[in-house]
Amino acid sequence: MCTGICGCTSEHSHRLFPSAGILNNQRGNSKLLKNFRKSIKTIRQRDLLSNFSTLSRGVVYLTSALFISACGDLFAPSIKTICEDYPHFCADLNTDGWCRAERSEIIRHRFNFKDDDSDRPKYALLVNYENYESCIAKASQIEYIKYRDKEFARKEATVSINKALKQLQWQTKNSPDPYISYYQWSRFGYEDARARFVAAAKQGVFSEPKYYIDLASILIADDPLAARDALFMALSQYGNVEQEIDGHITGMLMTLSMDIENYRMAYVWTKVTNHFADSSDNSQLVALSSQYSLPVDILDRLADDITGAIESREFDARALKIERL
Repeated sequence: MCTGICGCTSEHSHRLFPSAGILNNQRGNSKLLKNFRKSIKTIRQRDLLSNFSTLSRGVVYLTSALFISACGDLFAPSIKTICEDYPHFCADLNTDGWCRAERSEIIRHRFNFKDDDSDRPKYALLVNYENYESCIAKASQIEYIKYRDKEFARKEATVSINKALKQLQWQTKNSPDPYISYYQWSRFGYEDARARFVAAAKQGVFSEPKYYIDLASILIADDPLAARDALFMALSQYGNVEQEIDGHITGMLMTLSMDIENYRMAYVWTKVTNHFADSSDNSQLVALSSQYSLPVDILDRLADDITGAIESREFDARALKIERL
């Protein structure tokens, strides 16, 4: 008796998969024939796919996934289309070739968030306005003898974007949004915005390093340990962004450690800083270790662990147990 497909004879195979001829001779079995042919086609397709190596199938699946993920950008309307459908998104900007990237950022942002009146998108728009204003202001200084209309259009765009920027700055002055609070403090020094930014940053709401670096600069005078923790937080955020790691952070931690007279930590961060500065000057390390009788072997291992964690963008002060120093 046949116990499996692989061990069946051709006779048993006929029992499992009747031929199309037999099915054709059976009245009322047209539906079964249709299903049979469909099954055979499916089996052949499956067998064909099984001939691919695992790697080949992986490439097919990966290519499909990449294609699907790119659909959003692929079908996004062009800047030209947006300006045709929503002319008010483009009317206050220049139309020649100058500042094309900055202009496009504004237009696409206006389009993408046309139905969103919340404060968070306005932070990016404020920055986009600043970038465009800086670019178009320089372009407007270029004088043309023949094409005076282009010169006038850029000057007009400079005035328009300056007005739009000031209006949005005023509109968001008291916004509770953490990013806009940061903007209002960093641009204008508003104390209430500073307080909102500090409170938000202490709660870890930001996912970019620069905000925690600025938080540390605020805290360092009154609370150096909190400033140290903010710098730790900055280092831990590099896993979220594709940015070059700011080498000043380790230097700030080195200086801060000296200021609070934690010489073990000062030794560790000096060694880490030397690594990223590609410096072979170990005179300060030697001075620290001899003057304060530091456990150099332990501290060297910790410095190496920290360096590796930063380079792999997996820095976690708690996991590294830095607070024990």
